Amino acid sequence: MALDAGDALVESLHEHNLWWDDGADAFDLPVRHKSDFYHLARPHASGSQFEDQPILALVGRRGVGKTTLLHQFIHHRIDAGDAPERFLYLPFDANPLYQLQSDEQLARAIRYYESRVYGRAPDDAPQFILLDDIHQIEHANKPTIDGWGTVVADLIDEPPDRHLVLTASADVQITRELTDSDIPQDAYDVQPILPEKFRDYLFTLYPDLEAEETRVSPSSIRTGINSLPAAIDDGDLSGPITEIQEKYEKVADAEARIQSQVVEYLAMGGIISYEQDGAVDSARELSDDDYTQLRDNVRTALYQDVPGFESIQTIADLERLCALAARNRATESFRYQELVELFDVDRRTIADSYLPALAELYVLTGVTEYDNSRPRGVRLYLRDTGLVNALADGAPSTVRNDFQREAELARIAAFDHTMRFAYGVNATQRTDPTPAVQYWRGREGEVDFVFEVGNTPVPIGLAYRSRTRETTIEALQEFQDTYDAPIGFLLAGDTVRGTEPIQQPNDGIIELPYWLYLLLC
Repeated sequence: MALDAGDALVESLHEHNLWWDDGADAFDLPVRHKSDFYHLARPHASGSQFEDQPILALVGRRGVGKTTLLHQFIHHRIDAGDAPERFLYLPFDANPLYQLQSDEQLARAIRYYESRVYGRAPDDAPQFILLDDIHQIEHANKPTIDGWGTVVADLIDEPPDRHLVLTASADVQITRELTDSDIPQDAYDVQPILPEKFRDYLFTLYPDLEAEETRVSPSSIRTGINSLPAAIDDGDLSGPITEIQEKYEKVADAEARIQSQVVEYLAMGGIISYEQDGAVDSARELSDDDYTQLRDNVRTALYQDVPGFESIQTIADLERLCALAARNRATESFRYQELVELFDVDRRTIADSYLPALAELYVLTGVTEYDNSRPRGVRLYLRDTGLVNALADGAPSTVRNDFQREAELARIAAFDHTMRFAYGVNATQRTDPTPAVQYWRGREGEVDFVFEVGNTPVPIGLAYRSRTRETTIEALQEFQDTYDAPIGFLLAGDTVRGTEPIQQPNDGIIELPYWLYLLLC
C-alpha cells in the first residue's frame, strides 16, 4: 500500500497539540523563564508581542530555547483562561515526512484545524498559529513546490485576528521567504533569541533576587533621566552613577553568592545552563556528554542551515573557524592574510561569506577595529562561553581551576552581554537596533569594546585582573580624548580592589563590578 506522505502532518496534529484535550495539564515545562519570555508574553500586562503585528518570527541557534518559549506562551495563556483551541502548533523538525510536499501539508493542516478544532473556541477569540522550525520546509531548489511564504501570505489575509509565530535559525531564512512572497515589512517583526544571560541563570538559582526590592532592572539605564543616553546628551555622569549605585545596593547583601556564580556561568554558558533540569549551581554537576551535545548541535546547525546561504561553498570551513576561535578565545586578532592562507580562500570569502553566515546563526561574530575603514585583522568571538569550552576541551574543571582561562572567558561573556546592552539602549532610542561592537587600539593600550549611541561612541574597558586596571583606565582616557566621548565604563573583576564598588577613576569613567555589569545588560 502506497504511503500518502501528504497526510503525515495532519495525522499527527493532536499528538503535537495535546492541550486541545488536556488544557494546561498537557505541559511539562521548566519552571524557569528566560528574560525573553517576559517581553514576548507580557505576563503582567495585556496583550503580547505576538499580537503586535500579523507575523512574529523568533530566530536563534538550535537549543537556545525557541520551542520552550512557544510552549510557555501557550501554557501561560491557557492558564490565564484562554481557550486551548486558539493555539495551533506545527513542528516541522519533528518528522522529516512533514517536509515532503510541505506547501500542501501546511495548507491541509490549517484546513483541518479550522474545521475540526478552532470552531470550538469562542467566536471572538484571536487565533495563534505557531510554525516551529519553518526553515526546514524552504525548498528554493524545487520549483514545483511553493515556498512556505505563499501559504503564510494567504493566512494573514483573513481573519484579521489571526497571528502567526514562526521560528528559524537565522533572520535571512525568514526575511528572504517573506520578501519573495510580497509580504510588506510592516506586517512582520523578527526577534533574535540568544543563549541565557547571566541574569537569567542567576535568577533561576536565587528566585529571591527577582523580588521587587532586589530585582536589578536595566530599564532605567537604557532610558530616562538617569540613563546612558541622557548622560551622553548633557555630559553629566551623576545620573547613571546614582542609578548604578542604587542597583548595587539592592543586591549588596548577596554580592558574595553572585560573584561565586560568575565562574560557573562562564564554564557552562547560556545554552547548557538553560537545558539542565532545574537550577545547576556548579558546572561540576555536568558531564562530558553535555558539552558533546552542545558541540554536535552546532555542527548539525551548520550543515543543515548554512546550505541556505548561497555564498558558502565549504561548510566544514565554518566548523574549523569556530574551533580556531575557541582555541584563541579572542585574546588577539587574526590578520585576514593569515586566515586566507590557513583556509586557502580569498579575503572576500572570509569577510563577506564565512563570518556573516556564522553571525546570522548567532554562533560567532567577527569584530574589527573601531574607526578603521580598511581593517587588516578581525577578532573572533563565539557567542557562548559553553561552546568555547565544548570546542576547546569540554572540561568545566579547566575553567574553574585556571584563572587565566576564566579571565579570557570573562571577556567573551562581556562581549556577548555588551552586544545585548548596545541593542537594548539603541532600541529604546529608536535608532539602529543592531549596532556594532568593536575594539580600539591606542598608544596607551586597548579598549575592549566600543559601541555607539546615536553617533556618540561609548568605550568599555575590562580589568578582570588587578594588574590591568591602570592600563585599562589610561586606554579609556586616550579614547575619550581622541573621540570626545563623554562617558566610558571600567568593568572590574572581583580581584580588583577599590575603595568603593561604584566609583569614578576620572571625570568621564564609571567603574563598576563585572558581575553587576552582566546583570545590567
